[in-house]
Amino acid sequence: MQKRLKNTISGLLLLILGTFSSCESDLHLQLKEGGGQLVLFAFPTADSTLSLHLSRSVNHSSLDDFERIYDGYLALYRNGARVDSFAWPYQETWAHRTGLPVREGDVWTIRGGDSKGQRISATTTIPQAVAIEGLDSIGRGSKNGDPFIQYELIFTDPPEIDNYYQLLIFGETRDSLDHLLNRQTLNYAKTDEVFYIRDQEGSLLGGIDFLGSFSDYLIQGQSHRLQIGIPSVYLSNPKPGEKQVIRLCLLSLSPDYYHYLRSRVVAEYNYDLPVVDPIKIYSNTTGGLGLVGGMSIASDSLVLIGSDYE
Repeated sequence: MQKRLKNTISGLLLLILGTFSSCESDLHLQLKEGGGQLVLFAFPTADSTLSLHLSRSVNHSSLDDFERIYDGYLALYRNGARVDSFAWPYQETWAHRTGLPVREGDVWTIRGGDSKGQRISATTTIPQAVAIEGLDSIGRGSKNGDPFIQYELIFTDPPEIDNYYQLLIFGETRDSLDHLLNRQTLNYAKTDEVFYIRDQEGSLLGGIDFLGSFSDYLIQGQSHRLQIGIPSVYLSNPKPGEKQVIRLCLLSLSPDYYHYLRSRVVAEYNYDLPVVDPIKIYSNTTGGLGLVGGMSIASDSLVLIGSDYE
């Protein structure tokens, strides 16, 4: 039985949730036999704290998910200039580097190594955020018997370049003092055809959910009204003295992160098939495994106010 590296994506969540909301996910990476390769993950996000992971892969028979590095280091370069370097804090899964502004358009290179002479590096560019220009309710529908309210999220795809996106929706319940009572990721109906355009995923994947990710293949350089369905249960009246906030986050993804995300979904989909060729999880690192991928975030929200809310 193959064993995969599984590192929680807590660093990325902190970046997104520090500004907007919360979700849960995992990092999965198929390992080559033998282990011992350096593993690097980083998700520099515009206007967020930079978080990084460094470890060493393990062989498939190991009971551990990864091997900690006790003699490692990382060096960070922004637009070709070194802006930080530090010994890897082996007791941590993620290192959070404050005071390093991440801006749209920046080119980040992460380089790491250990005392054995192993080296790993990867580069990514932080994409420009694409603003949400409007959010309109256009009717009702249902999927698998579950009713939803249909919305159109309006944005304009930048021309002349390939753009990659992911739409995440979160729900927050807050009291009259704006204290957070509950937070969750919302599953929504992906009714727009951009969600199901096959890229390089193969011919067996019609209708697969790519976690809200899509490219601008059909809409390049155009204004688009992205159709989604938010389940009605999330849009019911809040309890007295509470409000419900539905946050829609349109992530602009670097090509590296987009291809990593899609390949991971394909690999997990194929685990359930009886016969399938091995799927390679996308990686943009040199000298090891992992992913360094940039992103930026635009957001809009719906707010429902309960009775007696002040």
